[in-house]
Amino acid sequence: MGEGGYIIIKADSLEEALEKAQVQLNTSKAKIEVKVVNKEKRGFIFRKETVTIQAWIKEKEAALEQLVDDLLSDSAEYLERVENTIDGTIEIINGKVVVKNPQCGGKYPTIEPGENIRVIINGEPISEATIISAEDDVKIEAYKQEPYIDLDVEVDDDKQSAFLVVNRRFGKECQVMDCRPCIHVRVRHEVIKEVPPPKISPREVITLLKDKGIVYGINESSISRVVESNTEGANKVLIAEGQPPEPSKNAAVEYIFQKKEASSNTSFSPYSRNVDLSVEVGEVLAIKSEAREGKAGINIFGETIVPKPPEDTQILTGDGVRLINNETVAVAAIAGRPVLEGRKTKTLKVIPTYTVTGDVDISVGNVIFKGDVIVYGNVLEGFQVVAGGDIIVHGNVIQAELSAGRNITVYKNVISSELNAGENTLICTRLLPYLKQISSLIHNLLKAMQYLKNHNAFKVTDLRQGEGHLVQLLIDTKFKIIPKLILELFEIINTSKFGLLPELQGTVAQLQKLTGINPLRIQKGQEVFDIARVVEANAQKIQENSELDEPANVTADYIQNASVKASGDIVITGRGVITSELLAGEDISVSSPMAVVRGGKLSAGGIARVNELGSNANVISVVRISEGSVLEAQLVHPAVTIESVGGKYQFDDLVRCIKAYISPNGNLEVEKLKAK
Repeated sequence: MGEGGYIIIKADSLEEALEKAQVQLNTSKAKIEVKVVNKEKRGFIFRKETVTIQAWIKEKEAALEQLVDDLLSDSAEYLERVENTIDGTIEIINGKVVVKNPQCGGKYPTIEPGENIRVIINGEPISEATIISAEDDVKIEAYKQEPYIDLDVEVDDDKQSAFLVVNRRFGKECQVMDCRPCIHVRVRHEVIKEVPPPKISPREVITLLKDKGIVYGINESSISRVVESNTEGANKVLIAEGQPPEPSKNAAVEYIFQKKEASSNTSFSPYSRNVDLSVEVGEVLAIKSEAREGKAGINIFGETIVPKPPEDTQILTGDGVRLINNETVAVAAIAGRPVLEGRKTKTLKVIPTYTVTGDVDISVGNVIFKGDVIVYGNVLEGFQVVAGGDIIVHGNVIQAELSAGRNITVYKNVISSELNAGENTLICTRLLPYLKQISSLIHNLLKAMQYLKNHNAFKVTDLRQGEGHLVQLLIDTKFKIIPKLILELFEIINTSKFGLLPELQGTVAQLQKLTGINPLRIQKGQEVFDIARVVEANAQKIQENSELDEPANVTADYIQNASVKASGDIVITGRGVITSELLAGEDISVSSPMAVVRGGKLSAGGIARVNELGSNANVISVVRISEGSVLEAQLVHPAVTIESVGGKYQFDDLVRCIKAYISPNGNLEVEKLKAK
C-alpha cells in the first residue's frame, strides 16, 4: 500500500488491472475505487495498450471492515457474549400477558392477534405481529360472536320456482387460551359456549314471500320444515312452484316411406345389402300433423304465462309428388323412388326409375336417364350408365363407366372401370378453386389497366380503337395465366356427363371474352369489371349450392384397377381394393376383417379407415392427407407412402394401429405401434 493509501497496478487492460487490485486488496470489485493514471500503446504492427491505475478501498467500506475487525478481534470474548444471549418471552396465564425482556443482546418477543382476538398495546390496538417489552401495557380479550340468522328468496329465471335460503350462524362466547413462554405468540381463543339464533316463525316466512310478490304455489310443508330446523349453516328449500304452461305442438311432417324403407332393412350391418325401395302412383309418402295451441300456465307471482304460438310447416314437394287434403298429405304422382333432397331444407320428390332386367350390353346400349337406374345383371365392357339419381347394379361392373347425380351401389365387383357419384358436386368442387383464382387475377388486371391509364407516359390516343388493345397487351405480357386457367376450367366442364351446369352458362360466355383474340373486341374497362363480377357471383353461388347438396356415396363389394370418385363416402364391404384410385369428399371405409388395400391411391376429405394397407411385396400405395382428414389403419406394410402439404412419410417397417393427420401447426403427424 502506498503512502496515499492506494496501490499502483500496471496491466494490459483495465479489466485485468481491476482483477489484480481485487487480489492485492483482498476485497470485491464493488468496494474498490480506481483512478487511471497512464495509458500507452506498444508494438508496431500489432499495437497493444498498457494501462496503469491507482486502486484503494472505498472510505466507507474500509471503515466498516475496520469496525468488524475490531469487534471480532477477540474471538473468545465474542463467543462468550453470543453464548450468554437470552431472548425475551411472552406468557399468557388466565388472560394476562407476562413479558420478560431479553438479556445480553437477545431478541425482543412479538405478539400477534389471532382470529376473534383483540390485542391492545399502550392503548393502541394492533393487527399484525408487534415487538413488545416488559414495560409495555398489554391487554388481550376475546370477541363475543352474536347469533345470526338471514332469510332470502331466490327465484328462477322462468319465475316458476322460488327457493327460501336460510343462513344460520350460532353465537359463540370465547376466552383467551393460555400460552407457555415463547418468543412469538399468536393469541388464540377457545369457545366455551354456543348460542343458537332465535327460531323462525311461519308468519315471518309468509311475510317475506309476500314482500317479494310471491303469491302462488306456496308449499306449507316446506315452511314447516324450515321453521322446525335449527341447524347451523346455509340451507336451501323449494318454497313455491308455479304451474308451467302446456307447450304448443308445432306442425310436423311424418315421412311414411321412410318407415317402409327402415322395415325393409332387417339387418343393420354396414355390409348388408339395401333393398330397392319404390312406390306406386297414389301411394302416401308423407302426412302433416296440424299445429295445436298449448294451455296457459301461472307463475309464482300469479302472472298468467301464455305458451309460445305453434309453428306451422309445409310439405315441400318437387317432381313426382302431389299434395291432397288441404296440402296435409303427399302422394306419389308417378311410380318411382321417393327421396328427400337437400340438407337444411328437405324437398320430397319421386324419381322415376329405369330398370334393366339383365345386363347392360350391346342389346341395351348405353343408359342415360335423369332418374334412378337399376341394373339386375352386369354392366359390361365399353358401356356407360349415366343417371341423374341413384345407380344400383346387382352384378359386376367390368371395364365400364358409371356416373350418378346421387349414390352408386354395386353389389359385386368393380373391375377396370370408372365410377363417379355426385357428378355435379365433384365438378363444382374442382371448378371452385379455378373460379376464385381467375376472379382474383381479373381484379389485378383491372388495377394494372388503371395504373397504366393514370401514368404520365400513357397517351389517351393509344385507346382510340377501344381498351381491348390494352387488355390484350397485359394478358400477353403480365397475365398469360388467365387464358390458360380458363381453358383448363372449360376442359373440366366438358367432362361433365350432364352437360353445362346452369350456374356456369353466363360464366362461360363471359370468360370466353378473355381467350384467344377476343380481348381485342373489348371497348371499355367496364366490360372487364363485368366479367369479374359474374365470375365472382357464380363462384359464390356454386359454393353455397355445394354446401346444400346432399353428399353422394359409392358402395361396392370389391374394386380392382378402377377409378372411384364420390362427393360423400366410399364404402367397400368385401375383400377390398387392388391398384385403384379412390377419391372421397368425406370418408373412405375398407375396414371389414379380411379387407385389404394394395397399390393405388386413397384420398378422403374426412376419415379413411383401412384394415390392411400395402403388401409383403412392397407394392407402392399412396394415401393423400389434407387438412381435416385422417388415416386410420390396423396394419401397414413397407413402401406405403403418406403425402400431404405438411410433409411426406414412407413406412419402412410393418406397423400396426397407425393414425396420420395434419397437426394444428400444419405438420404431418404419424402415430404408430411397431408390429411384433
